Amino acid sequence: MSGGWISLTNHKAPISPGERCTPNICSYPRNCASTRLMNTVRKPVTPRMLSMTDKNGTHRQRRAALFPKTPATATSLCPFRGPNVAIVPVRYALDRSRYDVDPTQLKPLPKDGQWARLPTLKTRSYTLRQLYDGYVYVFDETAGTLHEYVASASDGHLSRIVWSDAHIGNDQRTGTDEGQPFLLYPREHRLHIAFSPMQWTWRMCEHMRSHAPSRALWMKALDLASYCLTMAEPDTLPLDRIAEAVADIDKDCVVEDGRFADSAIPSTRPPSEGAEPDPLWAPLGADVFWQGSVYDQDSSLVITLDDPLAVFNDLGMQLAADQAAFREWQSAHEHKIQIAQTIATLCGAESEAEKLPASVRGDALRTHQYLSEVEAYFEQCILEEAQISSSNVPGDFLLLPDMFNSLDMRKS
Repeated sequence: MSGGWISLTNHKAPISPGERCTPNICSYPRNCASTRLMNTVRKPVTPRMLSMTDKNGTHRQRRAALFPKTPATATSLCPFRGPNVAIVPVRYALDRSRYDVDPTQLKPLPKDGQWARLPTLKTRSYTLRQLYDGYVYVFDETAGTLHEYVASASDGHLSRIVWSDAHIGNDQRTGTDEGQPFLLYPREHRLHIAFSPMQWTWRMCEHMRSHAPSRALWMKALDLASYCLTMAEPDTLPLDRIAEAVADIDKDCVVEDGRFADSAIPSTRPPSEGAEPDPLWAPLGADVFWQGSVYDQDSSLVITLDDPLAVFNDLGMQLAADQAAFREWQSAHEHKIQIAQTIATLCGAESEAEKLPASVRGDALRTHQYLSEVEAYFEQCILEEAQISSSNVPGDFLLLPDMFNSLDMRKS
């Protein structure tokens, strides 16, 4: 690669033409306090001012998605033969909730992939979704360089912040290039990639650059040389399957159906109401937008990054919706419930837990059935006493109760 050289660690790594040479851009010692837990600086990402249909795919992108840009030679028929590999990052997320416009239209993780072992949930399933406004960090293990990108959800672009002397030690770094909807790295390199909704502090960047165990823990490893041979690295899949696996990316064209409206990262712009910064959201996209943007579709892949904060936020959104639904039901039926509880306390059978049979204790449904049958038994006893006191005919018979349905009642 032509261009300048930048000193990182104890060896030199190439940088692209036009970048400034910055010796020792990361100068903290490896054993400094930066190896402890660091904070991040919240800095909202300014989205590019483009139209709402950017990720629908332009005519050029649609044409490029159908017709390869590479020459029709014998070697071009083999995937991953080019010098570089295009990487489209997405994220792990929760699939549609029970409050979605169509909760049955789910896109579970493809069964043939090697996906992260995520915590098991009872009411939700996992899927893949696009990145939202934030930052993508790539540590090139082969070159020894750490790159910082700004991710824009409005147009799907990843714009690199080219570090210079002015950025050294600063926690808020700006100045990006035009960007593109993918990352591009040499096919022989080994990478570690991470997504963050907040910009890493400079100290955090230096820590992740110099501390391999932290990279292994917090960043996704991607061995491009291995993927070019097997196409089966963990958390990856070919680019031509992006619409099949990613829940907010459609085949050929975007279908605006209101999905993920109740998500912490909705697919439609939420009302801002003067909020600062603007609420996060990620518009839907079509697969042709990414397939038509890369230089070679046969040398492209999708990698899935961790985003636990968004998963927690989505679970919180569902909990808030459940609580709101319960309060609505409670306000509609609370008066009836209070009257029923009062009547049961004054006139009903004894319902103290320690006086109930062990087989029904702790089971609300069986307890209710048991108490109902106890009350029916008392009513039958009163009826029998009335019959005995009013009967003057010898040999008259009693009206015996029907067989109780509850085994616990019969035993009692």
